[in-house]
Amino acid sequence: MSSQTLASQERQRSRQACVPCRQRKRKCDGSLPCSTCSGYGYDCEYKEVAQQRSSKRRATSEGSLPKTKSARLSAEPGDNPAVPSQQGILEPSKQRYVGRQSSVAFPRLVGLDVQAENPPRLHSFAYNAGIRREPECTVNFQVANHVSWDTAKSLVEVYISAIHPVFKFLDGDQLYKRGEEHWHGNAQGSSFEAVISGVIGLASLFRGTLGQEREMRIVRHAKDILEDYYVARSPSIEQVAAWILRTIYVRATSRPHIAWLCSCTMMHLVEATGIQHEPGSIVLPGIGTSRSSGPSDYVKRIGQVAECLHILIAYDYGRSVMNLSLHTQEPVCFPMSDIDYTPQLCQLIQAMPVGNMTRDSLVGSQQLVLALKRVSSIHLDHDFLVLVQTDLLFCLYRRLRLVDFHFQQEQLDQVIGSGTGALEAARRLVNENQPWWNVLGTVFQFVCVLLAIDSPASLTKLPESTKVLEMIADRLNTHLANEALITARQLIRASMDKKRKGLMCLERALGEGASSRTIG
Repeated sequence: MSSQTLASQERQRSRQACVPCRQRKRKCDGSLPCSTCSGYGYDCEYKEVAQQRSSKRRATSEGSLPKTKSARLSAEPGDNPAVPSQQGILEPSKQRYVGRQSSVAFPRLVGLDVQAENPPRLHSFAYNAGIRREPECTVNFQVANHVSWDTAKSLVEVYISAIHPVFKFLDGDQLYKRGEEHWHGNAQGSSFEAVISGVIGLASLFRGTLGQEREMRIVRHAKDILEDYYVARSPSIEQVAAWILRTIYVRATSRPHIAWLCSCTMMHLVEATGIQHEPGSIVLPGIGTSRSSGPSDYVKRIGQVAECLHILIAYDYGRSVMNLSLHTQEPVCFPMSDIDYTPQLCQLIQAMPVGNMTRDSLVGSQQLVLALKRVSSIHLDHDFLVLVQTDLLFCLYRRLRLVDFHFQQEQLDQVIGSGTGALEAARRLVNENQPWWNVLGTVFQFVCVLLAIDSPASLTKLPESTKVLEMIADRLNTHLANEALITARQLIRASMDKKRKGLMCLERALGEGASSRTIG
């Protein structure tokens, strides 16, 4: 009798599972709120079984046809027919997001279709033969053994003050708290190790605290974690955050091709964790969450920052864009008192034509011209973003120039005005020892743009832009900075020689003594 009662209670709990647990196929204890929703922060609610059954009976009596087999495969039991089905399934234990059309998800959907008591879990059934065992984690280096907590804490402070306001996707308080625990025996996991190593590496780049060799060793340590087979098999939001940090570092220190590849890997990981979908429809534990904003805000912000960074790198380098449309969403705004310029970064990228760029020269030119106007009209409060704005305008100018677009003076004035403002922004950043990747590149590109426009209005800006470029090259004193200055001077001399040849041709056309003759 007691076993029948227990079985009845189990069946009752199954029928009365809350809506979030039904959608995610998780066990529900029938409480309000249930333990699952309490743990993940979902809105726990129940729908009356009798009401659902009566609605189904009404639908059948009104002549509705039963579901076909394909329809049953596209919706799991408990889904509301009025709500579109989820586009994929997330493995809560490994946080891998897969589409419903994938071979990995298909066995589970078939199990649900045939009403199996225990539908197959998401696993690589027959994906390969499994003839070799999977390798274990090979990362042995630990950042806490090579950098003291006092040094790490000071570098976190540098990161929070210099980099965090522009790329704000981590919770600074949680970063301090978890870092201290990580250094004092309570390890926070390999993914957090990659995050904190990325923070330390970027902060050292801006302040030079660790020296180049130690800094590069810690940056390679973060790379080793992110590329380790054992770690990568279970993607997480923390890994996306660590890839953002790595991409920023590589963009500032390495070749453009490597930076673009890093940004592509970062975006594939965004897709693998399902960040591009609404937070309420999938299970996604957040990194660095706070009670005021909730996990979903930081998860969404991480996705937006990742895509903005990827688009910025791809546009500047002329490579393809992996567009998940995260940047088109309303930028996440945190109800905090500290400075946050990331929404302005999102506005800049939103103004750029990313998806569905037509190859038709006329229509494509119109899109670029509209983007030129939108980007130039955005007000910015950080010098780095002023340089980003100018970089984007230069990207648009180069593309329009390649299709022989006839610029109006107003459009050229927008490009020249933005470049002029970027000169002062670059000067201030260099004086503040903030080596953002475009403090040199934007000024050098401005010299090239002025020579390409080749008008009195543009050429009058050459002396000032060259002077700023000389100052930056002198302060940085690197091979690429000196080479940029040498190249700019060569281009100016070549332009001057071209104009001299043209002037000589004009003088010969007048002939000797033409200056002494007068028109009667």
